[in-house]
Amino acid sequence: MLPRSIQLQAAQRCIHSHTTTTVVAATNNVAQPALLRRNVSSLTSYQARLHFPRPHYPPHCQQQSQFVNGPMHAGCSTGSTRTIITGTYPSSRLDLFNKKLRKIAKDPRTCLVLFEKFRELKDSKLKPDLTTYTILLEGHERNNDFSGLMRTLEEMTLAGVLPDISAYNIGLRAAAVVGDTIMLEQIKDMIRESGLQLNLNSYEFIIQGLCHNHELEHALDLLGDMTVSVNEEGLPDENGRPTIDIRPSLQCFIPVIQLAQSLHESETAYLVLKMAEVQSGLSQISPVIYLDLLAKAAEDYALPAVEYCWRKAVKEMKAQPDEGTCMLILNCAGQGVAPKLSAEVIQYMGESGMTFQEYHFAPLLQAFSLGKKFKSAFNVLSIMRKSGMQPSILTATSLLKVLDDPANIEEAFACMKSMHQEGKVIDVVAFNVLLEACGRNRNLIRAMAIFESSSSLGVTPDTDTYNALLSGCIMDKNMLEGRNVIAMMQRAGVDPNVDTYQSLITLCLTQINYEDAFMYLEEMKSHNVIPSEPIYTSLVRKLARENDPRIKFAVEEMESFGYVVGPNLRQYIETGGLSNLEESERRRQIRIAQRRRSAAFQRVRVR
Repeated sequence: MLPRSIQLQAAQRCIHSHTTTTVVAATNNVAQPALLRRNVSSLTSYQARLHFPRPHYPPHCQQQSQFVNGPMHAGCSTGSTRTIITGTYPSSRLDLFNKKLRKIAKDPRTCLVLFEKFRELKDSKLKPDLTTYTILLEGHERNNDFSGLMRTLEEMTLAGVLPDISAYNIGLRAAAVVGDTIMLEQIKDMIRESGLQLNLNSYEFIIQGLCHNHELEHALDLLGDMTVSVNEEGLPDENGRPTIDIRPSLQCFIPVIQLAQSLHESETAYLVLKMAEVQSGLSQISPVIYLDLLAKAAEDYALPAVEYCWRKAVKEMKAQPDEGTCMLILNCAGQGVAPKLSAEVIQYMGESGMTFQEYHFAPLLQAFSLGKKFKSAFNVLSIMRKSGMQPSILTATSLLKVLDDPANIEEAFACMKSMHQEGKVIDVVAFNVLLEACGRNRNLIRAMAIFESSSSLGVTPDTDTYNALLSGCIMDKNMLEGRNVIAMMQRAGVDPNVDTYQSLITLCLTQINYEDAFMYLEEMKSHNVIPSEPIYTSLVRKLARENDPRIKFAVEEMESFGYVVGPNLRQYIETGGLSNLEESERRRQIRIAQRRRSAAFQRVRVR
C-alpha cells in the first residue's frame, strides 16, 4: 500500500485532470450536461473516499468559482446559471507592447518616452496596429506636435492601417484647440478620401476650431446645415430643413453663442440660442448660458434678447444675476422703454436683499419717462424718498428731457393733479421738474402759474423750487420777477444755497445795470460761502464786454480762491469780450477791408 502523502498527491493530480476536462468540455460544447454530471459525480465520490478537504477560495475569487463550488458542493441543478473561470492573456507581443504604451500615455509628461517606445517597436520588426497608432496620435496631440500628427495619419495609410473616424477626430480636436482651420480642412479632405463620414464629435471639433479662429459666419453656415432654421422671432421655420443628417449637440452651439457675444453680436447669439432650443433634447440648457447672454445683450442694448433671457433664467430657472448684471438690464430697459422689465428687476433686487441706491432707480425712471407714463415716473420719485434717498432734479434728468415738449408739460401736470385727487403724495422733485421744464421752454408765466398751485397739490416748495423759478427768470431776463421770487423765498423762510446765489448773480449780469451782482457776491461771502468758478467766469466775461475797469480786481480775486484763468478767458478779456469765432470774423473783415483799400489805391495810381 502506498504512503498517505503519495495517495493525496495522486488524488490532487486526478482531480485537476478531471476539472480541466470538465472546464474544457463546458467551454467547447455547452450542450453536454450528461458528461458534466458524470464528471462532477465521479469527482465528488472520489474526493469523499479520500477524505479530501473542500477547497477554500479567496473572497475575490468566490464569484468566479461558482461553477466549481456550485455543482460540486451545493448540489446545483444542471439548469442553474454557471460562470466559467476565464482569464485575459495577451495574444501577442504587440498586445503587450500596446499595454505598455497605454500605461505610459496616461502620464502627460512622458510624451518623449512614448515616442522612443514607438521607435523600439519599429526596430523590433513588429507591425503597429490601429491601437498603437491611436496612442501615438494622442501623444502628438498632448505634445502640440501637429506636423507629427499629420505625418502619423499619412503613415497609417501607407502602412495599411486605415485610420477610423476616432483617429481622425484626434487630429480635428488638436487643430480646434488652437484654431488651425487649415489643418481642419486637410483632415476633412483625408476623411473624405478615405470614404468615411464625419460624426457628431467631428462637427463639434470643427465648429470649435472655427470659433477659436473668430470665423463666425463660417461656423453659422455649418451649424445652419445641421439644424432647422428659425425666423427672426426665434421660431422654427417650416421651410428650413437640415442638409446634414446629424443632430447637433449643445457643444456645437455653445462656442458659436460665446463667439457672437464676444463680438457684440448679441442678436445673433440670441437666434443661435433659439436654434439650440428647438432641437429635441436641448430644452434644458444651463442657466449659466442664459445669464451670460443676458449680461452681454444688456450691454449691447438688445432688448428682445434681454427680455427673453431674463424670463428663462430668472423667472423660470430661478437663476440669480448679480448687481452689475441688474444695472446693465436696468440701463437697457430704460433706453428701450421697457418699464415692466425695469420694475421686475427692481423687485428682484429688493427680494435678494440688495441695498438700493439712487442710480438703481434712474433707469426705471427713464423707462417710465420715455414711455410718457408720468404717474409711474412720479411714483418712482416717491418710492426713492420713502427708501431713505434724497432725489433731486439731477435724478429726474430723463424726465426733464421728455418735458422739453410743451404738450408733455401739460399732460404731466394733469397727471399730477389726478394723483392728488387719488390721495397720492406728490414728491417735491416732480413738482420742481415741471417748473424747470417751463423755464427751459421760456414760459415763465406758466411756471409761475404752476407754482401758485403748490398748496392745492399738497407740495411744500423747497430751495430747488425757487431755484427752478430763478432759472426761468434768467431765460426770460426778467429781473423784476427774480426779485419777486427772492421775496417769496424769504417770506416762506427757505434758506438760499450756492445755486441760489449763482442764479441771482447770473440774472443780474443779464441786465444793463448789473451792480446788484456785486452785492449778492459780497452777501454770499459774508455767509462764509466761497463763490464757485462759474460765478467768477460769468462776472469776468460781463466786465470784459462792458470794458469795466473792475475786471482787474475780479481776476485777482478769482485767482486768490485758486481758480485758474485759462487762455480762452484771457483772450476773451484781451479782445474786449469777443469770443474766438467773433475775433476770427473780426480779423477776417479787417483783412478784406485792407485788400479793398489796397486795390482801390492801385487803381488810382494807374489812372
